[in-house]
Amino acid sequence: MPQMLPPEAARFVVRDGAPTVALSVDVPADVITGEWSLINRLTLVVVDGPGDAGFLLPRLTPAGDAAPEGWDEAVDRAGGSHVAFGADAGAPTVFARNID
Repeated sequence: MPQMLPPEAARFVVRDGAPTVALSVDVPADVITGEWSLINRLTLVVVDGPGDAGFLLPRLTPAGDAAPEGWDEAVDRAGGSHVAFGADAGAPTVFARNID
């Protein structure tokens, strides 16, 4: 079952046209072995992984949209988003395929 994360635990980034969701969470045990998917909506984003791994991310916060300008277009162009786990620069990343 996906885990709801507070807004401060997720960052949405578009760098050189490539979307990335950076999650401040412990790295899931089976992060690399399974397929990941992304559901990108105006109010929330779902990052769903293998087994019980998954995260619900609020996108609309009291401060406004947590995703930067161009986020939706970048996700559409890329067919999904990279997902980085943990706070380390060398943290593992996966590609989460966009599900409409």
